[in-house]
Amino acid sequence: MKKNCFAILLMMMSSGCATNQLTALQRRQLQSRELQGTFENAYKANLQVLQDYGYVIKNSDYQSGVIQGETGVKKDKNYFWNALMINSEVTATLEQFGPNTVKERLSLVNKWTRAYYGSDAKSEIVTDPELFRRIYDDIQKEMFVRENLNK
Repeated sequence: MKKNCFAILLMMMSSGCATNQLTALQRRQLQSRELQGTFENAYKANLQVLQDYGYVIKNSDYQSGVIQGETGVKKDKNYFWNALMINSEVTATLEQFGPNTVKERLSLVNKWTRAYYGSDAKSEIVTDPELFRRIYDDIQKEMFVRENLNK
């Protein structure tokens, strides 16, 4: 009887902890966009917009179409005694598809570390559709400006 109660309690607790995780395909669809314009303008627009969003570009390779940046470590103001340190990282990969289409994928990761009590660390892939929409809208606007400045 005790084993059955324990098993039922364990199942109830584990079902309550389940999270709604995206599949790899769903995550790719969220993170990817087709942009209208040239690779050069998309690359430069990404550099500009990511810096506007507070990312410091740590690594970029024009030939491979990869840009990596991070925000640096910030203290979360919601925690006082057991300070939570937050760092966000971004990776953008771009590839020219046809004469006027660039495919891009953005990967955003948030990392948390407790400042005072050792190595309690956590990271999470960002899956906020509104954030991705805003970033991509800003990138496309910057590309539009660049495309029209070249004419």
